[in-house]
Amino acid sequence: MLRSTRWRWALVALLGLPALVVLGLRAFVGDLFLVDSGSMEPVLHGDPEGGDRVFVRYERRPALRRFDLVVLERPGERAPLVKRVIGLPGESIQLSGGDLYVGGSLLDEDARRAPWVPIFDTELHALGDLFHFDRPRWSERDGVWRVDGRGARGVFARLRPRLQDDHLLPDGRRVEGRNPVNDAALELDVRLAESFGTLILRLSEEGDLFWAELSRGSEGRLRARLLRATRSSGGDTAPEVLGVSEFEYDPRDWLRVRFSNRDNDLALDLDLGPRTGALRHRYTRNSPTQRTPDGGMIHALPRIEFGGDDLDLELRRVQVERDTTWFNLGRFATSEPEVLGPDELFVLGDNSAESRDSREWGPIPLDSLIGTPRSILWPRSRARDL
Repeated sequence: MLRSTRWRWALVALLGLPALVVLGLRAFVGDLFLVDSGSMEPVLHGDPEGGDRVFVRYERRPALRRFDLVVLERPGERAPLVKRVIGLPGESIQLSGGDLYVGGSLLDEDARRAPWVPIFDTELHALGDLFHFDRPRWSERDGVWRVDGRGARGVFARLRPRLQDDHLLPDGRRVEGRNPVNDAALELDVRLAESFGTLILRLSEEGDLFWAELSRGSEGRLRARLLRATRSSGGDTAPEVLGVSEFEYDPRDWLRVRFSNRDNDLALDLDLGPRTGALRHRYTRNSPTQRTPDGGMIHALPRIEFGGDDLDLELRRVQVERDTTWFNLGRFATSEPEVLGPDELFVLGDNSAESRDSREWGPIPLDSLIGTPRSILWPRSRARDL
């Protein structure tokens, strides 16, 4: 009898101890939460049944930086909410034209920012889904495109639709947005022939056309330039050269070229295998749009192009990303600056057009925070640290 009792107590301990540990962790350390709305797409996928399961560490007063993710409670909400901190205690915050102004200014070029939002990738989509191009000069085999524009000028692939607040679902499908966005990044993986001509990547914003230009430099080096022209009512102005540099490269290697414009900060980044290079230029403001196909349009078209003159190259990947854009919905920090108190935060959802957040509620008290999301634990295909 004694032996049997000991066995039963051992079984109870064996089964009950893990349950006690789990209850203790949930009570004092953190818990697993289901993301059931799309307000944080695509960083967190929300669905009442198939959304991300996120581990949240309990922290009532975490040490916060701008653009950190937080989980908070609000009166009347059936479950905690996850949002991104864009305004810190004591700051003056305003949203204008999709951009964030802190203390009346755009963020510095080196400031921390919300992540870029992928909207297109030829590893997931067909090139023709988003770009229009002259097919006789573009041929594809085994996932690699050959662009043969030898002897021709202006051989370009151009963005078909307007640049809007699209995002990708976990399975790679593109969700088309409804609102125009300002800032974008274009990234190409290319291999340049010995005499490849001039490769050009273009981004337009409001009345400005910006482009990065790659051509042959001195002694076989790669010459890079940043340029800007204004699209006025009489046509494009003469281009202004914003920067020039040359880089060592091996034409046998694949070259990754990334051209981006975010918060008036132009950046050309080159990954040349063992070597890297960069050109940057910060400008004050955009030129107003003087002539557009549609009187209601904010930006001149096309928004994104790549191609060039006398081209001879191979192309194996094209990616397009947009900046996280904060739309002027609601009454807080939209029509005028919102000054935060010493114990207040301003929080927004990344999927700005579909999010209820501080634009509607106003600033939130620090005491409403319950923790910070640390990782996605389920589904396994999306598991990662945040």
